[in-house]
Amino acid sequence: MDTEQENSLSMYEVLVKTSYQTQITEPDDKECSNPVAFGSGFIVEFDDTDFFVTADHTVHLDDYEEAEERSWKDYVVSIFNNYSPPENFLSTVVTPLGGFYYMEQFHLDKPKELPKPVDITVCVLKQKHFQYPFLTTGINFSETDNVNPGEQKFKIKKDCFTTPNTNDSYCVFGAVKTKIIDNIKVDREFTLKPNLKFISENGDFYLFNAPDLILDKDDWRGLSGSPVLSEEGQCVGVICDVLENSKSIWVMPISKVQMLIEVAIQQEELENNKNDRNEK
Repeated sequence: MDTEQENSLSMYEVLVKTSYQTQITEPDDKECSNPVAFGSGFIVEFDDTDFFVTADHTVHLDDYEEAEERSWKDYVVSIFNNYSPPENFLSTVVTPLGGFYYMEQFHLDKPKELPKPVDITVCVLKQKHFQYPFLTTGINFSETDNVNPGEQKFKIKKDCFTTPNTNDSYCVFGAVKTKIIDNIKVDREFTLKPNLKFISENGDFYLFNAPDLILDKDDWRGLSGSPVLSEEGQCVGVICDVLENSKSIWVMPISKVQMLIEVAIQQEELENNKNDRNEK
């Protein structure tokens, strides 16, 4: 999705087509058939390379609990394609990912403290990840605003990155309360969170406020990793957490995403150069 494209679409369509639902499974679940949690993410096209972006706590579930040290256990994140192949039309395809890049934060004046994970992660998408299309599900927001099923989802380009301001309103879209029934049917509720307001920068995060108190975190659980978009379709960050019984929403700035993507590009180039030398 680029600036010209977003101007010809409704905000509802932009939200649905840029948010990808994910499932999280144990590393030894080779079939990715028993999800332990669900999340969200989005695809960024950056300098001709595609990246999947999500919250790091969906990959490292155990490392965001109160623990003395990191477990380094990488859960498997898979994207829902919302596509059923002709040879097995009852199944729902998911695309497993791997090779995530992540960041840690440490204090030079506190060398004995363990580094803390930064709640953002990206992975490079290869050709194999596009074996099946990533499609929309049919969603009706109102009598006049709807998104048809089976339409191709979008990538967010870096010219859509921006910083938030206190004058605009922002939105998040995704699926919550997801269940897999009989290993086939996906039961979920799609939710639109509109009229989010930017309050301030707070440490690593942006602080946004919802229009109303967040009384039940389950109404937001599953949105972690979703892009936070302005009403013009500009991406300001990645939703990471909300605080129950408050209006507080914690968003990782898109600038942190860009920083990690640039590091990933450098690392990929180094690895490719190393492989080229070994082949000679």
